[in-house]
Amino acid sequence: MSHSRTALRPLLTTGALAAVLALGLTACGQGGGDATESPSTTPSATESASASPSASASESPTASASPSQSASTSPSASASPSASTSASEPAAAATEATVYWVGPAGQSGGIEFPGCGEVLIEDTVPVSEAGAVGDPALVEAGLQALFDERSFDVGSEGLMNALFQSELTVQDVTIEGDTVTVDLAGQPMSGGTCADPQIIAQLENTAIANAGTYTAEILVAGEPIQEFMSQKG
Repeated sequence: MSHSRTALRPLLTTGALAAVLALGLTACGQGGGDATESPSTTPSATESASASPSASASESPTASASPSQSASTSPSASASPSASTSASEPAAAATEATVYWVGPAGQSGGIEFPGCGEVLIEDTVPVSEAGAVGDPALVEAGLQALFDERSFDVGSEGLMNALFQSELTVQDVTIEGDTVTVDLAGQPMSGGTCADPQIIAQLENTAIANAGTYTAEILVAGEPIQEFMSQKG
């Protein structure tokens, strides 16, 4: 009897395995059906992928339109150079000119010059619109203000005008580099030995200040004023 029992167990085991295999084949058959359906779904994915480029292509021109708009607006923004041209316009004409009067020796703020100890004192006088510093017209206006002052005493601070008796007019003003050359016509009138350097110093420093140069050459009838005045009798 023990032998018959051992013979029945293998039969049962073989039947169970057959059943499991049958179920596995059934499951594979159902999975194969799913696999056959999956290809049908993949075309939809490819269609969506193919649709996305068309959409992006159709939208890209609208996006590229913004640079064209910004480019069209940029010229309007570049209108600022028109405002900068105002900065390059000539400077407004000056309404004051710098002049130099003679002050007593030792006066503070004065400029020393070779003479009898006096100093030059800087001042400004009103003039008609005569250009900015560096304009020959402003040089002429400053010198003319000296010639127009017919009093020896100027103001109430002890200032003097050594040119008060001179009969001079400006014929020409030339500015080249660091030198201004002024050609005068007429006769400088000196009140004495100390007045000669005073006259020259007033003319030179007034011309330099309005010309914006470092040196000045003053001519009378085409001759340096130093030589012209040394020849007076």
